[in-house]
Parts: sequence; structure tokens; C-alpha cells
Amino acid sequence: MKVYFVNITDVEENLFDIWYDRMDSIKKTSVLKMQSEHKRKLRIAADMLCRKGVSEFCGIAENEIAIGYTAAGKPYAEGLPVNFSISHSGDYAVCAVSGSEIGIDVEKIRTVHPRAHEKFCTESEARYVNGEENGFFKLWTLKEAYFKCTGTGLGADIKDVSFEINGSEITCSEKGYEFSFFPVNEDYICSICKKAEPFI
Repeated sequence: MKVYFVNITDVEENLFDIWYDRMDSIKKTSVLKMQSEHKRKLRIAADMLCRKGVSEFCGIAENEIAIGYTAAGKPYAEGLPVNFSISHSGDYAVCAVSGSEIGIDVEKIRTVHPRAHEKFCTESEARYVNGEENGFFKLWTLKEAYFKCTGTGLGADIKDVSFEINGSEITCSEKGYEFSFFPVNEDYICSICKKAEPFI
């Protein structure tokens, strides 16, 4: 597994035009519809990281990569033995690339409503949020990463998947997955979910 990330405020303006030209027509159309220039840049940067990661993992040129989508909307590299996941928040875009199913989520730490966690937390998770600095974003990104990894997306069953966090040790109610926090920036929380490799 390898993680790529970029702060778009550190990127020279002309690079966004170059990266945009490399996007497929569907993504280009999606980007053009976005009214926020900042969000357009994040989307373009995330696509660049994805193509860079897949290119390096598979040892092929970026222009040989074709991105497809499952019925649930999960992106994949057509015909290639690689999995990837992208996310962006604030000024950062991130991408995780792996040989097994993977999900990544990043969130900029910010003020949220005191009861916002009630929509997605179990009772034990709520206690963790109330007692842990940045607990809200740690749990939220873990759940996002899990559902990105499985390819189902966040749904009504979000409380059915629960976590216990003890320092860097993360335990999930769903077995067969490995979780970790990735240090992007001290003002961000980034979580990764990777499907565990089977023992042979």
C-alpha cells in the first residue's frame, strides 16, 4: 500500500490545466459543473494522484489507465490488478493505492455541532467522541474509509459498523479489515481501511 497526498496551495497554477487535460471526459464534465474553483482544484489534484499512484503501482504510463465505475459508483482501473481510493478536504487531496481493496478518507478538523455524532455513532462511540480530542473526525473518517473500501458508500447501516480506538490500535466490528491513521497534517485526520490479505 502507498499513500499520496498534496496541498493544492503549494501547486503552481499551470499544473492544474495540465492535470485537467489528462482527465477522462466524464470527470472533465463533472469538474466544469463545479462552481467553486477551490473544489475544482481538489478534484483535479485527486485525479492526478490516482493516475500517478496506479501508474507507479502497475508500471504503466498514465495515458494507458482507464477509470471505470461500479454500479454503486466505486471507481476502479479497468483491467489492472490494483485498487485505489481518493478523498479531499480543506486544502488536501489524498489517494491510497493497494493490491487489495482499500478506502481512504481525509477531513479537515473544524467545529461541528455538539450532537452531530449522534447520526452515526453507537453509544460507546459517542462516549469516545465526548472524551477524546478530535474523536468525531477519527470515527467519521474510519467509517467513511470502511464504506469506501467495501464499495457500498455511506448508508442507513452506518451505525451497524462500530469502532473501538485505543491510541493507534483500532478494532472494528466487521472482521477482515485493517485500519490505520495516516499523518497528512496536524490540522487533518486521515483514515485508511484495507482488506486484510488472506493467509496462504
